[in-house]
Amino acid sequence: MALGVVGASRMCWNLILALSLTSLTTANEVQCPLPCHCENGEVDCTQAGLKVWPTNLPANTTTLILSRNQLKRIPVDGFYLYPRLKVLDVSNNQIEHIDENLQLDHLEKLDLSHNAIRNLLFLHGLPKLRHLDASYNQLNGLENNTFIRSTRLHWLRIDSNPIKTLPASLFRRNEMVGYLSLSNLEVESLPPRLLDPLTRLQQLEVRDNYRLDTLRDEIFHYLGNSLRHLNLANNSLSSLPRSLRQLDVLRTLNLDGNPFQCDCQLFWFANWLEKRSAIVPSNGMFCLDSGLPLVESLWKMHCSAVRLETSTLFQEGNMGQAIVLTCNFSGNPQPSVTWVTPDRTVLHWQSKTPAVEEELESVALLSPSQLQINTLSRHTAGDYACHASNALSNVTAFMRIHITPKGFRRVQIHSIIAGFTCVGVFVFVAFLVQGFRYLMDRFGWWECCYCCGERLSPRAKQIRNLLEAIEQYKSQQLERLRENYTGQVNRIRENCVQQMERIHQGYAGQAKYLRGVRVYGTQQLTTIREQYNDQAKKVYDYTVDRLQTVQRNYVSQRSKVRKFSAHQLIRLREKYQFQQKTLNKIMENLPAFYLDSCRSAACARTDSVYFQDVGEVDVNIDVVESIIKQGIQLDLPDDICLEDENLNGMGEEEIEGAPEEMETAGGRPRKRFGHGRQSSAGSLDLSFLFAPIRFPSLNWRRRNTVDEETKNEGSGTALEVAVEICPVPIEQEPECNTLQTGTPAEC
Repeated sequence: MALGVVGASRMCWNLILALSLTSLTTANEVQCPLPCHCENGEVDCTQAGLKVWPTNLPANTTTLILSRNQLKRIPVDGFYLYPRLKVLDVSNNQIEHIDENLQLDHLEKLDLSHNAIRNLLFLHGLPKLRHLDASYNQLNGLENNTFIRSTRLHWLRIDSNPIKTLPASLFRRNEMVGYLSLSNLEVESLPPRLLDPLTRLQQLEVRDNYRLDTLRDEIFHYLGNSLRHLNLANNSLSSLPRSLRQLDVLRTLNLDGNPFQCDCQLFWFANWLEKRSAIVPSNGMFCLDSGLPLVESLWKMHCSAVRLETSTLFQEGNMGQAIVLTCNFSGNPQPSVTWVTPDRTVLHWQSKTPAVEEELESVALLSPSQLQINTLSRHTAGDYACHASNALSNVTAFMRIHITPKGFRRVQIHSIIAGFTCVGVFVFVAFLVQGFRYLMDRFGWWECCYCCGERLSPRAKQIRNLLEAIEQYKSQQLERLRENYTGQVNRIRENCVQQMERIHQGYAGQAKYLRGVRVYGTQQLTTIREQYNDQAKKVYDYTVDRLQTVQRNYVSQRSKVRKFSAHQLIRLREKYQFQQKTLNKIMENLPAFYLDSCRSAACARTDSVYFQDVGEVDVNIDVVESIIKQGIQLDLPDDICLEDENLNGMGEEEIEGAPEEMETAGGRPRKRFGHGRQSSAGSLDLSFLFAPIRFPSLNWRRRNTVDEETKNEGSGTALEVAVEICPVPIEQEPECNTLQTGTPAEC
């Protein structure tokens, strides 16, 4: 439903805009504003006193001239009324800024001269621009990508701007430029590769740059087959670049107004100018010192080419010896000497500074013609080059240094001795370390060391592995939470960007159709802007709410993981505390099995447990050792027995006067024992120490009624314990089963 309403409203706006444009076109085809002159698609509004951008011009305008007015800005939406515009002249106005979103797909010529423009970023929207005049503005600098979209540019002029530097790759996409003017700037030098991409450049003007005092020799390297007219007048050049000799098709050359230094550095220029008779030089080239014409002064100078006098071509030496190489040159002007070592180290000696001395670790430059090798070695031996050059020519001499075979043999002997020494030291150290380890293992000294004596029991290792597993699980959960949180944040951000782009595109499309209407369109744009801001605010609030929800979920999940880890640790600690308490209680009750004979006849007896001698008891030795290692001390009382609760009401005399009955079973004397109970919440599980024994739920207490009797002759001492089970007091004496060697007897 909403989409249908939006589509219907958009169709209405399109219809209104089409009707408005149709009415404007119909009206303007007939009439032309009075201050302007319209003819065949050309509108000339020169000196019309315009202060705002005109909107009532013919729609078929292809050439628009608005020079010498009072325009301060160029509106972006002002060009939708003139889709066929190819030529625009806004020179001699007060324009300071042009919107970067300017889009003129058919514009070919643009004149912006004599304004106050500070940048040219709007050129990205002019793909077919061929002619640009941006002179006499306030351009402080240009970026590398200023002309990157202007691939069809043929004519460019940026004179009279406060530009101090030019990027080296400024024209990397402008191969079609045929005319370039870089005059009246504040540059001190030009990048050596600035003009390399301009392979079709025919006319270059670099004049009236009072700070430009030098040009690199390779500045015109790639312009030899295209450049025909070169203007370098009124600069501060004292010399000329040597790449000037590569301009094969050059026809006119203007070097007037430069303070040339007339010496042998420019002697080549006179020879080159004499050979190139097709070049028409200017008549204003004079020397700075003498004031005479440049070419005439150069012919009167006495200059000679570089010539090699003497040099050391080959030399041998021993290792560590100092060697001096000599290389003498002559020429006018005095040539500059450059040395190159085998490791490609370059040492310069300028004729203007003869006192300069360069020193490195292995070589030193003593003079322009002498190089000293301080220490001869494998690195310093090899081929050396001595290069001398002046304005007329250059010469290179090569020298070689060898190490004598005697020196090599000495080095080999020293190397072998050093190698054997290192091997011996290594073997000695290895034997020493292995012997020390053997002694430590042999006498068990490792156990005395803290770092080596610490041994973990299997139970401790198991606990440590469990803790590591818990920590690893916690880390995995936190990592999953973090990844989930990051993914949700990214999805929310992408959704927000998509929604913003859709809203922007929707309202931008509506605004595009309403830009041609002057009054009514302005009101609609205000309403659209408010709706756009409202929608953007809703999207922003929704995004913030989702981000807060995700953050709260992340914090909650992380807290749950931490609580789960802490709960696992607490359960583990409580488990081992409970085992400790259980084991202590078992060890406290352990002596209660050494019981006396039952002295009362009112209880039913259970099966007795016959304990053999201590040496014959089958005890779980591993469990006992584990208990002892964990530091549990057993404090066993000497006399503990189990006694019935019915004995509590009897006196000591009645207990002592109870009849004793002796029964013989299997040749063993039998005696009735007293018994007692100790309160217990349940049966005791002693299966991990002895054979399985289960006790019913009874009330227990101690009594010192443990008797010992000797066995038959030839047998050792045996200890028997009788445990009686008396759930309730009874009048008659119940039967009890005794678990011992022999037949059961009555209590």
